[in-house]
Amino acid sequence: MKMPRIGLRAAQALALVLAVSCGEASDIGVPSRDEAFDDGWKAFRAQVMESPVRPGVFIVEGDIAIYGEDALRKYYKEYMTRASQPLTVNQRPVGSGSSVFVDDVWTDAAKHSLKYCISNAFGAQKNLVIAAMATAAESWSRRVGVTISYIPAEDGMCAQEPPDFNLNVTFDVKPSPSAEEHEYNALAFFPSAARHEARLNISPNAFTTSSGGRTLEGILRHELGHVLGFRHEQMWAEPIGVCADDILGEDTGAPGYGDDGRLLVGGYDAVSVMFSLKCRPPGSVGGYVQTETDYRAAISLYGLAPSLIVSAVTQL
Repeated sequence: MKMPRIGLRAAQALALVLAVSCGEASDIGVPSRDEAFDDGWKAFRAQVMESPVRPGVFIVEGDIAIYGEDALRKYYKEYMTRASQPLTVNQRPVGSGSSVFVDDVWTDAAKHSLKYCISNAFGAQKNLVIAAMATAAESWSRRVGVTISYIPAEDGMCAQEPPDFNLNVTFDVKPSPSAEEHEYNALAFFPSAARHEARLNISPNAFTTSSGGRTLEGILRHELGHVLGFRHEQMWAEPIGVCADDILGEDTGAPGYGDDGRLLVGGYDAVSVMFSLKCRPPGSVGGYVQTETDYRAAISLYGLAPSLIVSAVTQL
């Protein structure tokens, strides 16, 4: 499941430098760009976890589901060519096979109609999920121009599995499959996910708190950040401790590393809601809570919450 820090990036970078300086020099023993990419891909693929109960569903970065081998290869390619930014926005190709990437965010038409149901399979814990999802969703929408709404009437249809899915909601909130439940706290998706892939799975692990500030509500704030298109902020940091094994093909250079493209608003944020708790620098405080940098960055993509716009233009 885990990608070693050493090997993929360093070996690939060296191979590509040699290829540039010597031309596509496979005939003299230097790997071509394609060969270097393929070698890196093979190393990456060999260590990605595949769901034991959902063949073809791969879990990367600890809480992101990728559906199918082709999508996993695109995910890997995006890592190698992305333009990153804090809040670091996921990138998606413009079209099938395209080498041009754009921000993977909700459109203006969709951003105020992000609807979800909550599966009855949570049983006695369902009310906890309802309350935590409501608070986590409001923590984004009270300042950012998105609307994330719970549709209780659709809960009875929330347990559907592909090829069936409910088009009356944007995504499902449901328990993790039992064979996956110890692999993560929760598992999210990005805006470009197909409808049958758009699910937020919650593991039993998420219902336990920790001294580091981890709560169900906080975990869901973080996961809804992924749903809005945001990546893990620790890709900008030198990995520490157990986090070193968690960074899967991501850039591990210093914040603002040279091959990362444009920044959004503010800078690297070690206490961002999108920065995994176990990866934060020693002495960091707080749980999964949005910072001012998080809000400024999200607002620059999605605009202000409508209520704040009204307040700004209404005479006192």
